[in-house]
Amino acid sequence: TSNHGPILPKASATVVLGIKHVDFTPDNRFPPEFHDSTGILITNVQKLFNGLSVFRVAGRPNPVKVGTILVDDAHTCINIAREHFTAGFPKDSEIGRRLFAFFDGPLQQQSVGGYADVSRGRHDAYLRIPYWSWQERLRDVAALFSQHSDTDELKFVWPFLKEGTVLANCIAAVSGTRVEVAPQLVPIELIPSFDRCARRIYMSATLVDDASLVRNFAADAESIQTPIQPKVGGDIGERLIFSPALVDSNLEEIKTTQLALAIRSQHQVNVVVLTPSRRRSDIWNDHQPMKATTQNISEVIERLSNSEGNTAVFANRYDGIDLPNEACRVLVLDDLPQEYGLANRIEATARWDSPFLRKQIAQKIEQGMGRGVRSRTDYCVVILTGKRLVEFITEVDNQTFFTGETKRQFEIGKRVSGSLKEGHTNAYQAILDLVTQCLERNEGWQQYHRTELQRVVLDDVERGISSELAVAELRAWQQASKGQYVDAAKTIADLLDAVKLPEIDVGWYLQLEAGYLHHYDQTGALEKQLKAQDLNRNLLKAPQGANYRKMQAKQSDQAHAVLEWVRKSTEQNALVSRASVVLDNLAFGISHEAFEQALDDLAVMIGFVSQRPDHDVKRGPDVLWRLTEGRHLLFECKNQANLDRIQIYKKEAEQLGHHITWFKQEYPSETYTPVLVHPSETLAHDAYLEEGTVVIRQQELQRLADSVSRFVALLASKPSGQWTAAEISNHLQTYRLRASDLLNRPLGKKPARRRP
Repeated sequence: TSNHGPILPKASATVVLGIKHVDFTPDNRFPPEFHDSTGILITNVQKLFNGLSVFRVAGRPNPVKVGTILVDDAHTCINIAREHFTAGFPKDSEIGRRLFAFFDGPLQQQSVGGYADVSRGRHDAYLRIPYWSWQERLRDVAALFSQHSDTDELKFVWPFLKEGTVLANCIAAVSGTRVEVAPQLVPIELIPSFDRCARRIYMSATLVDDASLVRNFAADAESIQTPIQPKVGGDIGERLIFSPALVDSNLEEIKTTQLALAIRSQHQVNVVVLTPSRRRSDIWNDHQPMKATTQNISEVIERLSNSEGNTAVFANRYDGIDLPNEACRVLVLDDLPQEYGLANRIEATARWDSPFLRKQIAQKIEQGMGRGVRSRTDYCVVILTGKRLVEFITEVDNQTFFTGETKRQFEIGKRVSGSLKEGHTNAYQAILDLVTQCLERNEGWQQYHRTELQRVVLDDVERGISSELAVAELRAWQQASKGQYVDAAKTIADLLDAVKLPEIDVGWYLQLEAGYLHHYDQTGALEKQLKAQDLNRNLLKAPQGANYRKMQAKQSDQAHAVLEWVRKSTEQNALVSRASVVLDNLAFGISHEAFEQALDDLAVMIGFVSQRPDHDVKRGPDVLWRLTEGRHLLFECKNQANLDRIQIYKKEAEQLGHHITWFKQEYPSETYTPVLVHPSETLAHDAYLEEGTVVIRQQELQRLADSVSRFVALLASKPSGQWTAAEISNHLQTYRLRASDLLNRPLGKKPARRRP
């Protein structure tokens, strides 16, 4: 299958290697060779997975019988299938407006701030509609969809959603621009030709985590445990993989675009850029690139295949495109892949630290890096750029998620770039020389790469727990599809009893169990939801509200806590990238969600414990830092207020007062300093703040960010293993980042009174 059109020219029959293969006839009929089993039908995945499929969906007579289905580029096909089972509408369309109105109240209860961002159309804001609200208004939703079932948004999807219990078990979500309704899993039972096929064969170049094949395509779990794969390395092709930021932290992203342009001009090769979004692709506009879209992707690929010296940018295309040989000699992965589809984004947010989700991200990175090398004789330079991507690939815990060959190529790039840098004072020139060795086919480079890769023995990837999760999710979905909700909920409960998972994932599966439970035991479901949110604060907030879990003091002191943070990275320069991700969002004008998360992350960077009580339980301050010996900083964040504001309003002061009252109830024997992040330190005449409150304005916020930036740059000056806690403690004092410094030398200004 292919996601950009049929693989073969349309013809009644073609013979290659003695195997006859056929395509659909010009009038969209099955060729006779397919029916009498004398020819293999080759088509694309869209032909099979749509509500008006010629293969016929469940509920229609005479579904087409298929003996064997071979799914090429299987992970791409899963993504396409999910898209084709998802109903999506512009938020300002008639259907979008009515759906938003149906769930206005429940969405506000989930997050007042998030609701405000969604309402005013922020593209990066989204909220899930609670499953209990969705089930309560299911009849209204069904009537609305049936009324508009002939529209472009629904005619290919409604035949799926209306079957059985599919609509009742959908994940519905709203963003600032879109409303989406998607089944929890791909309901392949609605495509009998696929579901009842005698044999299904899945092909994929990436074997890091194939549990998604079990979860979405009902692949046999035992077969997944023992895939057919090469036993030794060397078949992956030649890839020089490196990150400019890890060669020299001063090589910012804009210099990476200049670097790629210089390589293209010097060697007259094609540069292909993979970005996570169209917005991100704009930083490549100076290259005058070809930007691939759904409409022109075939033309872009054809031009790359037939000419050189081009730059092409593909947004969110980490699989499903092949760019062998001269079509792509330089491949740039620009920033961390993002999830698309609101259901996927909601899961990614809720399970952000889950090893299972991180494994999927690693898989997508591997898939992206594989676009430019399609055989063992092919070669390509792969440049990794973007702070979040660099942070991800250098975190120690993420290293295990990449294949042995990719990890070895990471190491090769690190060694070679490091040795070249030693002979250069100019890191930029060192990189150009390194790339030249690969592109001009230096024999020493080729031999080194070949020898190193042949030493890789491909260990069996650990699939056990991932497969168990996938099998349980699939079984529960199949039970729910028959209306067996008691069994579906028990399947997930049994899974949690049998498998030890991180709290963030336990919460996720408790919520899944609660969703099934709610169909027959609403009280029990909401109690389960409270337990889920107690473990994972990014989940749906039950109507009764969640219980607050007090912060616990760290077992280690501040310097040792910083040392733990440092040792999460495998590369020194990666510390700078990790810090930049946080500090870039520590600014006025940034969304409140991103700002508060950055403030929360900042605490961890400098060795403190932090929470976001208002986000987690809808009570308390925006951010709460525990410093030392029961002393806290209590933050109320107004970073989205206009910078020209000249005073602090009474309502803003009262909000901080409410948070102080909450703190005194939760921590009666501990101390605090109230902190208001605000563009002005001047109180309105009727506004009052507690004595001791400090205000952080733009200049104080920048001063704090600068201190942390310099501190992290110092930490990046030598390997993490060479640091001691005593040294770090001294540097914390130098940059005035100790708990005592933040308390005795206030972060901000003392508020002043404005005369009436």
